[in-house]
Amino acid sequence: MTAESAGLDDGAEPRLGRSDRLQPLLLIASIGVGLGIGRAAPSLADLAARTVSVGVFVLIMLVMLNVNPRSVAGVLTQRRFLGAAIGLNFIVNPLLAWLLGTVFLSGQPELRVGFVLFLVTPCIGWYLVFTELAGGDTELGVGLLGVNVVLQILLLPVYLAAFVGESTTLGIGSLAESVAAYLVAPAVVAWSIRRWWKHRGRSAAEEQRRLRVSTLKTAALVLVIVAMFASQASAIFDEVGAVVRLIVPMVVFFAVAFGCALLSARLLHLPHGERVLLAFTTTSRNSEASLAIAATAFASPLVALTVALGPVIELPLLVLMVRSLRPRPTGDQMNFAGGRRCRSTVSCRTSGRL
Repeated sequence: MTAESAGLDDGAEPRLGRSDRLQPLLLIASIGVGLGIGRAAPSLADLAARTVSVGVFVLIMLVMLNVNPRSVAGVLTQRRFLGAAIGLNFIVNPLLAWLLGTVFLSGQPELRVGFVLFLVTPCIGWYLVFTELAGGDTELGVGLLGVNVVLQILLLPVYLAAFVGESTTLGIGSLAESVAAYLVAPAVVAWSIRRWWKHRGRSAAEEQRRLRVSTLKTAALVLVIVAMFASQASAIFDEVGAVVRLIVPMVVFFAVAFGCALLSARLLHLPHGERVLLAFTTTSRNSEASLAIAATAFASPLVALTVALGPVIELPLLVLMVRSLRPRPTGDQMNFAGGRRCRSTVSCRTSGRL
């Protein structure tokens, strides 16, 4: 998600870009297109795999363009919220992912690796979309974005070595190379671009709007998903039973993570905006980063398959969470916007519903 779509860089009013609202549907459609291409033209699998490597670098770089280092200072003052977000994202969720992988996927080491890889990486993009749609604090969310980026780059190798190191032949050197190439390097490029814009007196938000970065990011994500599923179509159709095995542990993870977030918010007496943000930052997963690592650091196609299928299960659940968290309007909250009756000021502002 970019500054244009979030509207939160340089003090802009929060809003969602159209491409971000359509992103969940585009992702699901992209999976179908990729499978169709892979089924119809299996000879394109190698080309599709190479496309994934280039696409994930571009995608992560575009996502990182939205990270304003200055916004991190704001979230550091919200100690209760920040403590809960870090504790749930980087302690509770990784342990939960490891436990569920051990219980449900102990006989499928490749699926278990992909399962853990997908679930230990907090989202660095579209959790802001769902936070906005449910009336959450997106401004605080942008500040949290920087914290999530730094911590997951530092901790992802630790998680994989601790939780799945014995299940794969992945070397620490290969993992470090993938993290550096597909997380650190895109971040450096993105932040260098932001500094260049600033040096030339240009607003990051205006430049992203002018360059249509939000649309480019969605296009890159679609390309990566199509290429990923096209390259892995044979493995998917050959391992339908393995795919089905992922559904139960995935659903359990998101249900438990969502419950833990709501319980933590209640115990800490967080306001509605922070409660919504906490729910989505601890349930939304970073499919871009985990996809990059899965596609480049692991030999087994089942690892990448698991990561690619994760969002298909995740997205419908996030939609249900939006509906459960969105404030119910009272009589005083009913209003009109542009001649259209809205249920709340949030729905009027976003002009979009799930």
